[in-house]
Amino acid sequence: MAMLSRSMKLLALATTIQALQLPRRALPSLAAGVALAPALAPSRTHAAAEWAVGALKDKAWTVSKRQESSVRIRPETMLVASDEKTDRELKVVKIPLGRAAASSFDPDDQYDLARYFASRADAEKLGPSRIARIMEGSLKKQAANPASPLQAAALDPASAAAASRGGRRYVSYAYGTDGCKRLDEDGACMRRSKRVVAAAVTVSLESQARTLEEQRRMDRGELEDRKIDTLWVVTCSAPEKGLDDAARAKLRAAADSFEVLVQDALPAAVSD
Repeated sequence: MAMLSRSMKLLALATTIQALQLPRRALPSLAAGVALAPALAPSRTHAAAEWAVGALKDKAWTVSKRQESSVRIRPETMLVASDEKTDRELKVVKIPLGRAAASSFDPDDQYDLARYFASRADAEKLGPSRIARIMEGSLKKQAANPASPLQAAALDPASAAAASRGGRRYVSYAYGTDGCKRLDEDGACMRRSKRVVAAAVTVSLESQARTLEEQRRMDRGELEDRKIDTLWVVTCSAPEKGLDDAARAKLRAAADSFEVLVQDALPAAVSD
């Protein structure tokens, strides 16, 4: 079982690297013949929920979008919820690593994301601050896009922390944003918004099967059992103005109530 788990980890890393056209570095030649599946899936592989957020038990949250699972090899917003009274926002985003994430993450950053969550040795070597710096870089790319409402983000990577929930490693961090909620016809900002964000990320190992039949054929050994590393990002934010320590703690608690339910080949993700 330990050997199988290690092989699955290497397969996912190799898939990510090949999709990014990176050199395979020291990985075995498991990447041979592995390629990303087409972006659109004709049907779901399974209907089971892939994630959960305990904070949604609070009746203050109004859910405007909730997607329990997805097999599309592209970024997906899985949850959008808001608390009108406090102007809090809660979001869950799922991002398959590889070409689908290239606009947000550099190849080396994707490689480090995948290996941090796949191996305790790599996690100890890289540290949670490395993951926070990667996420900071993604935010800066977003802020540099003239069409993005995000105009600036301030994140301290040194404040990031790792934790284990349900046998899976997560990295928590926080940052502040300066954005624009409303633009005029010329693209000038008419309504600025500064917010505080509590966030957490993890990576799961998922099948690239696009249909239930494809998954069954993989299980029978008729098709190659393709795996891919998938990044999960949860954010909980609120306006900066008047936000006290108790309110900040609630943001953190909401983000830390997020859990990935996918049963992958990375048991515990904190030990090999």
